[in-house]
Amino acid sequence: MKRCVILYFIIGLSVSLIACGSDETSEDSAREQIPLAALDTPIDVEEMVLIPAGEVRLGTDSKTDLTFGTEADIRTVFVAAFYIDKYEVTNKQYAKFLSETGHRKPKFWEDPRLNAPDQPVVGVNWEDAETYATWAGKRLPTASEWEKAARGTDGRRYPWGNDYDARRGNFDDGGSMDGSTDGYAMTPAPVGRFIDGLSPYGLHDMAGNVWEWVEEHLETTDKKTYSIRGGSWTNGAGDTRTTVAYIYPAQCSDHSSSVGFRCARNP
Repeated sequence: MKRCVILYFIIGLSVSLIACGSDETSEDSAREQIPLAALDTPIDVEEMVLIPAGEVRLGTDSKTDLTFGTEADIRTVFVAAFYIDKYEVTNKQYAKFLSETGHRKPKFWEDPRLNAPDQPVVGVNWEDAETYATWAGKRLPTASEWEKAARGTDGRRYPWGNDYDARRGNFDDGGSMDGSTDGYAMTPAPVGRFIDGLSPYGLHDMAGNVWEWVEEHLETTDKKTYSIRGGSWTNGAGDTRTTVAYIYPAQCSDHSSSVGFRCARNP
């Protein structure tokens, strides 16, 4: 239980001030967006973006020391085409899910700092996110899909390039979390507010705002662990790199006001 509390503190309130290299020219990626009416099954009809199939280099050869986070070595993988939500799942979307299914409410559902309709839903564990995705006719993205969607194919550290820029997302405001840089103090921002922080495929909030659950998880006889990506409003330069993953113990997985999710879908 002690490790759970420590992990929550690190993920929820960590401050990373890691300097990065110079920015690189972003790729001019073709993107395709589909209205929900064009999808055949999802209940949750929100805009999705097509990520094309192809090989992509993931991981990094310039890792940074992280207390609980991990970064994989560079490797080349083939990622099949998939759709992914343009935005993080919002409280408004999640409310429809609750109304139609009777699923349990998130931990912070009544907190006025966290429950605005256009804010990303938080206080949900991996099973909650997976259940929502299934209800919506979707699924959680794999780690490889998430990373490709966040950074494109040119190996950038952040969705917009290689230089950390606290004005391009909802981050920790230099450690104070007072909103002095991004305008949002101690809270997630409404989704889609940082148009200068888009990924190469036009996705919003792939760095900062809230951590996002991905599909990968590990189940053994004595424990379950899950993975989150992207960093949050409580994190700075280090934790919000596109290559960083945090491993979350199951017993802590619905305790954070900085963890949400977005969904994916096969073509």
